[in-house]
Amino acid sequence: MSAELGQSSPASLDSRVAAAHRRASIVVLAIAGSILLYIAAGLYIVGARPLRGLSQERLYGFYFAAVFLAFGSIALRRTQMRRLRLEVIVGLRGLDGLLRHFFKMTIIAAALAEIIGILALVVAIMGGDQNDVVRLGVVALVVELFTYPRRRAWRQAIDYFAATTPGLKR
Repeated sequence: MSAELGQSSPASLDSRVAAAHRRASIVVLAIAGSILLYIAAGLYIVGARPLRGLSQERLYGFYFAAVFLAFGSIALRRTQMRRLRLEVIVGLRGLDGLLRHFFKMTIIAAALAEIIGILALVVAIMGGDQNDVVRLGVVALVVELFTYPRRRAWRQAIDYFAATTPGLKR
């Protein structure tokens, strides 16, 4: 069943978009769950030990890293989902490659959000306070929410390229 998406029926195309979207959604939700676990573990660690405090320089380093990763995740998705980039992918790999690209970019952006969640846990281990853990955790969850795949957008892109790319039949 490795037939090119461009040569499949509309029902098959719809089912493949739905399947790819479902897989991406499950991974993104699982990563969001792991971020919640990092936050919970960080809050437990902070509450279970006496407050040591983290130097402001180190704390700012963690915040800078979180902001860098957050903007990096957003910028990566925006650059990889531009129409010109998608046209190149469809030209080289077809509609099946476009679906794989959507999936891959969603997972990479979600992984960057998870790294921010891990930073929240590291801050807790290194002596940060409850507010630091919550701030970093909220940033991670917001970035994760931004990466949640939108099936309608995927479907519109597939429909557009199926209709406008020569040599691809729907």
